[in-house]
This record gives sequence, C-alpha cells and structure tokens, in this order.
Amino acid sequence: MRIYISLPISGKNVMTQTGIALTVAEQISDLGHEPVNPFDTPLAPPEWSEQQKYAYYMGRDIEKLLLCDAIYFCEGWHESKGCRVESYIAETYGLKLYHDLRYIPKSE
Repeated sequence: MRIYISLPISGKNVMTQTGIALTVAEQISDLGHEPVNPFDTPLAPPEWSEQQKYAYYMGRDIEKLLLCDAIYFCEGWHESKGCRVESYIAETYGLKLYHDLRYIPKSE
C-alpha cells in the first residue's frame, strides 16, 4: 500500500518536519508499505514568490496523494491548512485514513 505522509510544514522548522517525515517513512516501510514523503519534491525556484512556492508544493503534494491508497496524518495536522486540504481530498477519493501508526496493518 502506498501511504502519503501528511504533516504541517508552513510556519514550522523545515529541518524538524523533515526529520519527522523521515522517521514516519521508516516506520511505514517497516510495516511493509511504501511511504510517500512530501519532502521528496524538487525545490521551487528561489526567485518565486512565497505564494508561487506554496502553490507549487501543494500541487505536487496533491498529485502524489492521489496516487496513494492511504494517508497518514502526523500530530498537529488539523492546525495546517494544507493538511486539511489533503484530508478533504483523501476522504473525497476514498483513501484509507490513518492517525496512528499502530492502526496501519502489516503488509502481507
């Protein structure tokens, strides 16, 4: 199962959030699934405005999400506009929703 990792990024320390995403990705892999990390996106051009960068990253994230079977929400997701959009999309398209790694079944 391909599982998208949803976590707050905007307004957070990017290095901290990257570390969290990597840890979660490892845990998902250990369960036998394929993690899809939002940080695995090429950087936006530095000359772009913040709005252009945000649109670029959200666009890539939604594209990745729609190619997944499930989504895992990291702590604090509900406080993030981007995560809430990802939640709506995941629900609308019938993806499995996980809020706790303990509930993701091991792959057979």
